[in-house]
Amino acid sequence: MDLLRQFPKSIQQFLIESYGKPAFINKLNGIKAEGGCYRVEFSNHSIILKQTRPQEYLFYNKCAFFFKEFRKNIPSLYWSYKEENTYWIVMEDIACALPKERWQADEQVLRALFLFHTEGWGKSLPIENFYIPKWDHRQTESVLSLYSDKTGNQLQALLIKAQEDSQQLFKPYCWINADTNPTNWGVRKDGSVVLFDWERISCGSPAVDLSITMPGIGTPDNSLELSISKKFLKMWSHAGLDFPFSERELVQQIKLAKVWSVVEFLDNNTNILDVDTFKEILTGLAEKLYQLC
Repeated sequence: MDLLRQFPKSIQQFLIESYGKPAFINKLNGIKAEGGCYRVEFSNHSIILKQTRPQEYLFYNKCAFFFKEFRKNIPSLYWSYKEENTYWIVMEDIACALPKERWQADEQVLRALFLFHTEGWGKSLPIENFYIPKWDHRQTESVLSLYSDKTGNQLQALLIKAQEDSQQLFKPYCWINADTNPTNWGVRKDGSVVLFDWERISCGSPAVDLSITMPGIGTPDNSLELSISKKFLKMWSHAGLDFPFSERELVQQIKLAKVWSVVEFLDNNTNILDVDTFKEILTGLAEKLYQLC
């Protein structure tokens, strides 16, 4: 029990009774979790133990059972535990990360998102106090203040226009994950892809999730945005389903959603970025704003 003593007694008891004594516990770096995320290894099995936000706890307990085909693309939940204002989940360990060579318009990733969006299309989320994506005037001013006065003045009208145009992204078309970046995907031994971070479960345009799958700011010639749009729309067409946007409109929404995600990221994380990364993001955002014209 010594390895487990840092966790609540109910969790210790569940793990011991279910899997026996752990051989090793490793705290995972770079995982967004309220109290940490751990890989717990036993003699012939390993699990992920995560102290999380209530939204992710509720996703697994109230939303996941709505899925049919998409269920295979989320980790299996083995157990969950709530104690006052702390929330824990015990999940399937997806040990293999999505390889970098699959970070751009991967067919299986897009197929998983197609299933997710269609199965959550037009539905309200059965949970309260979930994350709501937005882009407001305060965020615009916050990002403009990061540039020099000259550059900020040059970008002001472009950023305000992008803010106005982006409001279409936040209409509740379907359920969205809102954090589909490539590092949040894993691959099982059977080859199936898994999306394993659900703290930002929300409603919005599919373009939000599609855009965040792209590394960085996207492509200068929109080739990746176009590839994603073509593949995604083809899946809707083959399923005999109507999609509310044309290819051109979806490409534009993906570009807007990527700009919004960068604005939100800068608004929340400027203080923790190193100088080079900070400058790179500001430069990339400015270039993308000019492309939106």
